[in-house]
Amino acid sequence: MKRTLASWQKVIDSVLRPPRPHLERCIAEREAYVEARRRAIRDCEIRIEQARSAVFAANDGVVTARMTELEREWRTLSRADQEGKLMDLWARIAPPSWIDRKRWRDSDPEHRLDALIALASDPQGVEAAEQAVLTLRPKARIRWRLRAHDAAHVRELVPAAGESFERDVYDLALARHPDRPLLARDIAYAAFYETIAPNHVRPFVDLWTNGYVIADVEAAFVTLEIPPL
Repeated sequence: MKRTLASWQKVIDSVLRPPRPHLERCIAEREAYVEARRRAIRDCEIRIEQARSAVFAANDGVVTARMTELEREWRTLSRADQEGKLMDLWARIAPPSWIDRKRWRDSDPEHRLDALIALASDPQGVEAAEQAVLTLRPKARIRWRLRAHDAAHVRELVPAAGESFERDVYDLALARHPDRPLLARDIAYAAFYETIAPNHVRPFVDLWTNGYVIADVEAAFVTLEIPPL
């Protein structure tokens, strides 16, 4: 059955707005993680200052192995991508069945902490989005990435799709997401082809209703966008 314009408005309002029911708890864990890291860095800096003072006091020009170790420790603590620490955080807040899959790993290093928090805060939506993709591409390997770009994939993944689209749905989608014209066109294509290829369009609707969109499609991979927190 073809959706009404009002029902498409509900889909459009959900796009890029995942519910994230556990966001408050996950953000609290992120703040604790960031604070612990800040304290560790400051503690290391204090020890470096103390070691440097000792070198100056000795006045013999010798930089000890301890100083080298401390500087190495500081560089490690200062890295944006601390995979071991992020894995500890992931283990605390993600569902137990997710532990062996680092869904946040495909985001850029500087975005991995936010990606981790966003995904862990919405387990049901993330799994529903992945199931929708697997309905479209059963053998696809799914990647998640924060900070994706505007993209359109309905015509690529819906066999019956062509150039036609629902103009009214497009206008609604563009009004709601003015910076995402390709996404708006994708939703409008889906609205047009829903009566022609409903089984192929339905996974897109499920994906969008849960707040997610496809960012990229490659031979073996489908990348899903993680909306910012």
